[in-house]
Amino acid sequence: MIDIFKRNLKIKIISIFFAFFMWIYVMAEVDPIILKDYDEVPVKINNIDILQENDMVLYPEPNLKSKIILRGRRSSIKDIQKSDLEIDTNLKSPKIGKNKLDLDIDVPSNISYTIIPSSIDLNVEENIYTKKQIVIKTTNGSNEDLKVDKISYSPKSTFIEGPKSLVEKVDKLICKVNLKNKSKDFNSKAQIIPVDKNGKTVEGINIRDQYTYVDIGFTKTKEVPLVLNLKGKIGEEYKLLGYDLNLKTINITGKIEQIDAIKDIYTQEIDISNLRESRNINLNINIPQNIDSDIKSVNVSFEVAKLVSKNLTIPSKRIEYKDNIHNLDISKNNLPDDINVKVTYIEEIGRDVSEKDVQIFVNMKELNSDPAKFRIKYNIPIEVESVQIDPEYVVIGE
Repeated sequence: MIDIFKRNLKIKIISIFFAFFMWIYVMAEVDPIILKDYDEVPVKINNIDILQENDMVLYPEPNLKSKIILRGRRSSIKDIQKSDLEIDTNLKSPKIGKNKLDLDIDVPSNISYTIIPSSIDLNVEENIYTKKQIVIKTTNGSNEDLKVDKISYSPKSTFIEGPKSLVEKVDKLICKVNLKNKSKDFNSKAQIIPVDKNGKTVEGINIRDQYTYVDIGFTKTKEVPLVLNLKGKIGEEYKLLGYDLNLKTINITGKIEQIDAIKDIYTQEIDISNLRESRNINLNINIPQNIDSDIKSVNVSFEVAKLVSKNLTIPSKRIEYKDNIHNLDISKNNLPDDINVKVTYIEEIGRDVSEKDVQIFVNMKELNSDPAKFRIKYNIPIEVESVQIDPEYVVIGE
């Protein structure tokens, strides 16, 4: 039996070596060893819930992706897709600050791998929760007549949460309310924005309330005329020549609806029945309720003159009959011998009035009745307040 194996031993050995090398060749050429790269394969952190349990948080957000290079037979690797791969790491005992974690991947034993990078650095911070006040900021309030009078909002504060370094950057919470084209009271929902001391938004902060609800109330300023509120009538022996307010208008401020309804503002009432001379008087201004004005009083100057009355007797023969176009017999008139004329004028005119100053006449063109009746008219060389003539008419031909 042993002799059988010993026969042609050299040929048999050569055949075995040939067969072996043929097997090596076939294996190398038909199912070769290859390398395959996979970029940005996601990294899964196991036990990450331990951070929340210990009031910790990852910050800044790490890049949880790495590159994988697989090495193995083509038959083993060719069907592996990127979605089939997941890199694992384990966060066992996190600490505040830098935590270095090794990366691993589960692949078949006949495949070798390289992970680039082979580890990741995770920065862990304390996760803090604090309360901040909300501040309302108005923008585009371009209408000079309208001013924000009331701002009410709810909530007035809320809680923010996040990494300690971020939360400590937050100076305040602001809500911007746009006043553009606003002409009456309104309410609005405004987003809450965390900002730093420079007014820049702090990103990455969790806010318990996303919005606050704001009510905006306006006041309006308007210029209105100022009116002197006079009472009574000046005495018969005096004349009010005029008065002058040192302010003709004032600015008033109040709720829009009230201001729009006001057309003018009156001074306090003043009785002029006892006014006997020119004088200056300070008067309060009657400002309506819930309306404001910087001006509370006004000065009025009254100019008063004393009147003088004089009774004159003028002979009727002095009447001048003008334009007797109807050829009436003026001798047939009903006039008495004397005509009474009462002249009233301002004392300050500075001269006395006598009968010689008064010219009386009738215009006979103005015939409009039968018998002919004409109003007696006058001319006086000075300015007078009134002239009363008795009788008032002359009748001709009666």
